[in-house]
Amino acid sequence: MTRSTLLLFSALIGFSFIAPAHAAEEKAAPAKTEKKVEKKVDLRAPANVEAQSAQAGPTGPTKAWIDAENKLIDPLSDKDKESIFILKNKHSMIRATQVVERDVGNAVEACGDKNPDMKAKMEGRFKQWQSAVMPILDNAEDQLEKDVENQKIVDADDLEDLMDLQDEAYDYSEKQTTKQVVSTKEACESLLASMDRTEDDLIKILQQTLLPESAIRKRAGDAKKASPAKAAVQETEPKPKSE
Repeated sequence: MTRSTLLLFSALIGFSFIAPAHAAEEKAAPAKTEKKVEKKVDLRAPANVEAQSAQAGPTGPTKAWIDAENKLIDPLSDKDKESIFILKNKHSMIRATQVVERDVGNAVEACGDKNPDMKAKMEGRFKQWQSAVMPILDNAEDQLEKDVENQKIVDADDLEDLMDLQDEAYDYSEKQTTKQVVSTKEACESLLASMDRTEDDLIKILQQTLLPESAIRKRAGDAKKASPAKAAVQETEPKPKSE
């Protein structure tokens, strides 16, 4: 599975996290079985210390997440890697939606405190926002849980552990950035107007997480086929003559 394939799947369902790099060497895919895959991988066990010291790059929870992902999916075939990546992307978008909901809520509260005349309007619009977004988020979480349990590629508990490590890496990264809510009247009016856009965008993204893997694969294939054709059209378009 090439890096471009991973990025294509990411783009199709709006993946907002950086995908960990995987080892280039491919190993034979495990034999398919209908039985529940046994838990064999200790994802939280530290990687080889010498290998860690020899490589520059992420550290802490981020490195733990990358190492765990490589450990879990390196033995898989390209197709199975893509299947796991699709599930991870869905998890990422669910998590991102939760963060947006939290941040918008904090901003609405700050705006109400600093601008009492806007408080009722801001809180009312945010409740509408939540009413539109959160039920779809709940459905997405339920569906992802079922998808993780039903897949037979890796042990479901291992995959859930990997997603937990991804969340820990995100939390760690987020703590490195100080978020300051701007609660001027102009900023709060802008936030109020932006709720229409974020509501629509998040609903579209969450609806895509509900798509079955077959539909996501088809969209990826269609987009890949369309890319060369689009480039060819752009190349043959007449260019303006220089004066």
